[in-house]
Order: sequence, then structure tokens, then C-alpha cells
Amino acid sequence: MGLHQNKLTIFWVTFVCCWLFESCAEPETSEEMATSGPTTTLGSENIGDGSNGLVDKYFYDFDDAINATFFMYGGSRFDYTYDKYRQIFNDDPPPMTMANFPDHLLNVSPDSTHFLTRYTIDTLVVGGDTVTSEIGKIVPDSVQLFSSQFKNLESIEWDLDAEPSLQRYRLRNSDWVQADTMLYYSDTFDVVAYWAVLDTPLIQEGILFVDSSEWRDTSYSFIKDDPIVFINNFEFERTQLSSDSLIFRINTDCNDNNEWDGAEEGIADYNGDGDNWDVLVESIDNMDYNNDGDMEDIVYEFVDRGNGLLDPAEVYHDIDGNGEFDLNEPYEDRNCNDRWDGAETDDVGNGMFDDTEQYTLVDVDGDGTEEKKLYLIGAVPNNLLVNWNNPEDPVVMLTVELGDNLTDRWGNVYSDLIETVNFIDSKRQDIGDIDSMVTLYTRQVVGHITDENRQPDDYYITKTEWTTSNAGDVRRHYNYQIYSQDQHVNQLVYPSYFLPRGFYWSPNQIQNGFWHKEFLENEILYYTYNGLLRDGEQVDTAYYDTTDIATYYIEKTFQVETSQVTLPAAKVKASDNGDGTWTCYRDNAVVTDVDNCARADTTFLDCFKVTHLLNMTMMGSGVEYGQRSYTWLAKDHGIVRSEVFLRWTEHPLDESLSSVFGTPDSLGQIWVGYSRLDLADIDIERSGNVFRQLISPPRTVHLNELGVLPDFDFEPYKLSNQSGLQTIDFRQLTP
Repeated sequence: MGLHQNKLTIFWVTFVCCWLFESCAEPETSEEMATSGPTTTLGSENIGDGSNGLVDKYFYDFDDAINATFFMYGGSRFDYTYDKYRQIFNDDPPPMTMANFPDHLLNVSPDSTHFLTRYTIDTLVVGGDTVTSEIGKIVPDSVQLFSSQFKNLESIEWDLDAEPSLQRYRLRNSDWVQADTMLYYSDTFDVVAYWAVLDTPLIQEGILFVDSSEWRDTSYSFIKDDPIVFINNFEFERTQLSSDSLIFRINTDCNDNNEWDGAEEGIADYNGDGDNWDVLVESIDNMDYNNDGDMEDIVYEFVDRGNGLLDPAEVYHDIDGNGEFDLNEPYEDRNCNDRWDGAETDDVGNGMFDDTEQYTLVDVDGDGTEEKKLYLIGAVPNNLLVNWNNPEDPVVMLTVELGDNLTDRWGNVYSDLIETVNFIDSKRQDIGDIDSMVTLYTRQVVGHITDENRQPDDYYITKTEWTTSNAGDVRRHYNYQIYSQDQHVNQLVYPSYFLPRGFYWSPNQIQNGFWHKEFLENEILYYTYNGLLRDGEQVDTAYYDTTDIATYYIEKTFQVETSQVTLPAAKVKASDNGDGTWTCYRDNAVVTDVDNCARADTTFLDCFKVTHLLNMTMMGSGVEYGQRSYTWLAKDHGIVRSEVFLRWTEHPLDESLSSVFGTPDSLGQIWVGYSRLDLADIDIERSGNVFRQLISPPRTVHLNELGVLPDFDFEPYKLSNQSGLQTIDFRQLTP
């Protein structure tokens, strides 16, 4: 049979069991509320400053005929003012138009589930070729194995630009290193094909939109119990910190004698505080502790042990070259007293009580016996390295390169502080050995609404149109928005989720960086209280959404506040001078054509500012994606300004858009302006009263009829990521 027909089919499915192949069902998605008692003001009668207004007056009454034009500011021009844009380009910003279709309602009507019946295809005609069912079909295939990613350590550099207490070594790494290989094999399996209007596993409940002019094919593979095993060993040379980890060491040899010592011996508890640890200043305490008749002594309650040597001055890096130690200069603290010490003239201690020296047990010579090494390993690489290769002139190692060595004060040599090692990264991948394959050809699913409370004719359609230009390449774009209203204002959308790195590798694949559910879902656009927008309204929701890709933690915030906004939206732009010229209101320019005047400002005083905040966290990786929009709704004008901001903690392709760049807000988050719409003009033809609908009722259309109707310019409905009137195309965010 032929696979091309022109009939359009939309039907309602209440429930269908998935009984054919359990393994072929769609990935289950579960939502679990993650917060108890989220913030909501909908149950409160009095909130904010008491300001409120009917949402139909501030958003849109879709029974009216609405035509609006907005100025678009996107990308690098997001922060442009109207005047700045005209100054640079000598023209108005590019427009986006929005229009609704009051003479059309979206209708979905119930139908039968007999469309699920499957029919065997004995011979499938594709183009000029004939493909028949085969027994024992041999199919060449391949599998690509990837090694683990790593970076080579190229050098270590001391950060002199940081505050002295925060100075440490920075590791300078190479780009990511990764290898891959392609392994080829052949698989033998049975093949059978069917056709049906719908695939049973796709359907659970709700309203399903089906395009009967398009086919999709889905193949179900039945796998043998024993997989095909592929193993590959990737061989690498890697440069890394040596096992000595000198930059992470914390010195515990606090008398600098290269020997382990117990706690210093107490002498007398001069101040009677129960310990012998104090260093006492007689002149400050007004007490002659040692009874020598001199009140100017510093008295130790313990033996401040030296090391039997006259120690040279602690080595430091002379930043300003003045030959003297300054407090901002890094130094080697050999005696643990957190201050720089000059050369000794007498063998003295460190001026503080030293407890039993801590140590790390290390089998240095590999004889099976662990020796005490007078250091601990810390988490911060702030141990300043000093090379005592020349004891008369020790040198601070601000930079460590590959192959550098170090000799400590006691002659111990540490070779290859950055070492080169050979290692093998073994990767295994099990591939299912196909026993048989079933291919099912079904109609293309346009959308799916799972809200069982939806009525079949409660949907209104709007359409936005705009153009983009890149290097002279002007492209036209459009999108449909579907709204409904019950207790709140709703928008039907395809929920979108970001993918982690590894699912895409180039800007051409960025559309795969965000994936969409196959089913339309009802998303509340504006929460209302009995149909009212209210100052101070806030609704917070949070839940875990478990998908086949990952588990996402979703947080949403909705807020309303009274506001005002000034926009270049005046309908009257100039005054007629009566001599064939016009004086522009905005800049007093005199022109012969009023269309050459810039638009004058209009201030909308009666507004509500609505904030939508979405934060999505991929559990496990911890990567966050944020989407924040501000929408100003003016009475009798609908949307007059819309701003969308985006943020990533780890942008998939462009680090300049990640949260490591830019100025953080009060929460430490960095947002990038994506798109701003400013109202330029609006024309609303009021519906009048209910008699208009009785005399000229709206025409009922199906979602997949849009592409064949002239009223919609023969442009079909398509998948997109929407936020109100804004269409978010993530491909525009590629480098």
C-alpha cells in the first residue's frame, strides 16, 4: 500500500494499555513535589498594596481582533535604547508582529481508538526501490568508543595578584585530551514491518494531534541475552603532579631540625591559668613573673626549643626589589609561626608553644616500613616551594615547569615535580545483539495534551512573525502561540530540558542541546485570583522531574507588582507645519515625510510587571539552567514590554555566556540578556458583544490544518521553545 495520504486526523484518547511490547514503551516521566508548603498568595484575600485588575484588561481578550508591532532587541543589542539603535543604524529596530485569529478556534474532538490496529507490510515501496521482509538479514554496523577525558598539567604558577592570605599555586592545564576509535562488525537478525495510524506505546490519555499527511517510522529491536562485547585500550602519556604533592604540604617540623619531636616541656604556670603554654609580657601584665627585678621581660612558661643551628632568614620573594621583606610578599614559613623570621644570631625557638609534631607515614624506600615525614597534606596548594640546591642562595620557585626538580634544606631531592606517566585507559561497551527487528510506520504526532480537564474547543491561536539578518542573509521566522483560560491564563507548550555536554560537539548540533517532550502540556502563564491580577501575588513551585535523560529539579516563581514603563510607542509622531513639512516630537527634526520621524515616547502608568523565574538543575552533574522573563502588561494594551534573560553554570558551547563571566546579582547569579520586545504600535478591534459571535461564529480548525489554510499563510504549526510571545531559539546562542 502507498504511505502518502492527505486526510488530517485529530482524536481524543482516554486510556490505552501498552500490551504489545513492554520494552518499547516511551520513557516514563514522573514528577514528585520536592518542597512542602511552597509560597503562594492565592489563598490570601488581601495582598500587596491592594492594586488589582481584570486579566482580560491587561493581557488580551482573544475575542477582539489584535494586531501589534514590537521592536526587537536581541543578542548584543539587548541593552540598546531606542535612541542608540537609531543613532547607529539610522532606522527603527527590526519589528515583530503579533496577530490573533478571533474568527478561528482550535478544536479537538473525540474519536475512536481503532487507529491502533497494526497491519503487516509484505512489500514496502520506498522511491524506486523495493524492500521486502527478510530472514537472516546481515547489517554492517559500528560502535565508537571514547576514552576518558583528561587535561595535561603544563605548569604551576604562584598567584601574586591575589591577597597575601589567598595566594597559592595555580595549575595551568592543556585543553581536554580524548581519543576515540571506531569498531566495525556485522549483525544478523530477522526483519518484519507493520503500519498503523498510531503507535500504542505513545498513547496513555488525553488529546492527541496527528498529521495524516506525514509518516514516522519506529523500529523495535529484540535483543539476545548475551551482548556483543567490545574492548579497546587507549594508551596515553600524561603530565601530572607527582605523588610528592609538595605544593599541598603543610609543614609540621616547627623547630626546623628535620627530626620528629614531642611537645615542648613546660616550666611553670606563671599566670595560674592551668597550663604551661603561654608567652607572657611583663610590661603589659604588670607582673615580674621571673622575679629578676626587671619588668620588661618576655617570659615563656615552656622551653621554646631551637634546633641547635643558627638559621638563615626565611626565604621570600622580593616583589618590589627593595631588599627588605614586606607584608605582601610570599615567604617560606619554616617554623610554623605564621610570620617571617630573619636570620638568627642566637639559637631561639619560634616564640610559640609547639605540641607533639604531627607527621605522615610514607614508605619512601619501598622496604615495607613506613617512615615519619614531617608534613600533612592540605586541600589548598599554598605551600611556597623553595629550591635549596645552592644552600647559600635558596630560590623561590614561583613557576614550576615540566621536568623541574627541587632540593630542600636538608638535601632531599624531589625529581620531576610535574611528571610524565604512561597509562592505559581500558574502555568496554556492550552492544545488544539483535535477534529480530520490528519496524512500525505511523502518522506524525503533532502534539499531545494530557490535561483530562481540557475541553476540546477552549484554545485561542496567535501568531508572531519576525526576521533576522546575518551577513546580509535575511530570514523570516514565525511561530504560533496557543492560549486557554480557566481559573488562570494558560499556554500550551512543549516542555524543554537541557542536555549535558557529550550529547553534542559543535554549534550545528546545539538544537540537540535542549530536548523537548513529545507532548504538549498546559503551563500556567498568569496566575489570577478570581480573574484578577494583583500586586504582591507570588506563587512558587518546585518538583523533581525524572526523565529518560536525567532527573531535573525544577523551581518556578511567579510574581506580580504594579509598575509603569516608558516606550517609543506614540501613534502621533509629529505636528503638521502646514507647508508640506512636519516637526518630529522626539527630536524636533523637520521632515517632509512624517514616516521619517522617530517615534515619540509614551508612558504607560497603569501597568502590572509580571516576573517568571525558571531554574532547572540536572541532578548528579549539578549543572543549572535559568530562564527569567519580565513582562509589563498595560491596561487596554496587553504586553508592552517583554524581556528574557538566560543563565548557565556551564554553557554548552560558549563560555562567555557561563556564570563564570559577568557581574553577579544579589544571589551570585549571572544572567545574559536574550531578547527584549518593546511595543511600537497596537490596533485592537473590539468584539462588541455576544451578538457578534452569534451572527458570525468563529470557524473551528484543527492544529494540523494551519499549514493548509490561507488565513494562516499555509504555515504549519511547529515545535518550539516559548515564553509568552517570545520564541527562544538556542541556536542563536552559539559562538
